[in-house]
Amino acid sequence: MAFISYIRPIRGRGRPLIPLALVLCIYTFVKFNFSRDDNGRLANFSGEDRISGSGASPGAGQNAEPQAARKEELVFFLILCEGKPKADQGGKKASDISRQIRQSAVMLKSAAALTSTFLRFLVIADSKSLYQQLVDTTSNWPREYQQRLSFEYHDVWYPPSREKMRNMFRVCATERLFLPDMFPDLDAAIYIDTDLVFLRPPEDLWAEFREFNDRQVAAMAPCLYHYGSNRNKIPFYGSSGLNAGIMHMNLTRMKSFPGGGWTPAVMKVFDDFRQKIKLADQDMLNILFHKHPEKLYELGCEWNYRMWQCSQGTNMCPQAATKGVSILHGNALAFVSGAERKLQAVFDAWERHHLGDSLHDLLTSLQKDLSEVSEKRLQSKCAKISNIDAILTMEFEKHVK
Repeated sequence: MAFISYIRPIRGRGRPLIPLALVLCIYTFVKFNFSRDDNGRLANFSGEDRISGSGASPGAGQNAEPQAARKEELVFFLILCEGKPKADQGGKKASDISRQIRQSAVMLKSAAALTSTFLRFLVIADSKSLYQQLVDTTSNWPREYQQRLSFEYHDVWYPPSREKMRNMFRVCATERLFLPDMFPDLDAAIYIDTDLVFLRPPEDLWAEFREFNDRQVAAMAPCLYHYGSNRNKIPFYGSSGLNAGIMHMNLTRMKSFPGGGWTPAVMKVFDDFRQKIKLADQDMLNILFHKHPEKLYELGCEWNYRMWQCSQGTNMCPQAATKGVSILHGNALAFVSGAERKLQAVFDAWERHHLGDSLHDLLTSLQKDLSEVSEKRLQSKCAKISNIDAILTMEFEKHVK
């Protein structure tokens, strides 16, 4: 009660100006609603710093959950580049910009359909016209869904001495490595590839930030294929490497990454392994977190389910068997090539869906399409897994009203 004993009643005309009862009320409110955090900053009772994810100061964001997790805004990075295709990386079809826009449209639609909060997309593109094509995919949406998303255009940027990295693997694939430099005042965001379909609310993906310990700076899901095989001989994270299609980034913590900060550490990896790198940014991230595994939080494989996890005759993601797929990733052209019709059926069903229509009808249509793949024996290695239809729908079904 030192606070109360310190404040003496101030008298005026013979009466206390600050009644003791009022002082007690003020003290009780301050005592039970505010405290000092570990850094001496004033925080509310939950311990959350009141710092926006879009305007955090360089010293902010040391809590496990970045502040953009506030209900009104989640922040995502999207990278779109046209450029010139390389024959050894899928050629014209893999780099086709119309395919990228088409896939982005479905990804955005699934995110908007399932979210109950606000999604902010920071779009890094090599032309404003390309950015506008992306935004225009939402122009015919019902206003209710349009208001759930916002878009911001940002030019592609590489450090002056690193322009040659722009064309590694696919055009701008390495751009995400420089996002901490491009957005110095942003606390945290999630990088996502364009070829994703959300089967669970995006805010659940953001909530994975809460699972970070105080050392972890990023999160990615296991690759479960490719690394450790004859296809790639670089050092990699864990037992099967990481897939970089989804990456949580605590940009504030990245500034203090071992080796002089994030960018110097990444550049050293590039300089040391440039002759062995095949998958550009993904290889570099694997090498980096092989060296510093304590800096990575591993997402469950259900958050990044890909063709390779079911095309070998068995389901390689145990979590998906019990929980279902949270995000389906159509990398290697799985959504458009016709080579894996089970996964393509999910993409096609969402592409046909009109926002505002019943999600229950979408689920029914999807279940029918998945059954037809098996009945008509359409091309699909994943169809060999007896419960693949349930794996692809059970999580989505939880969110259908």
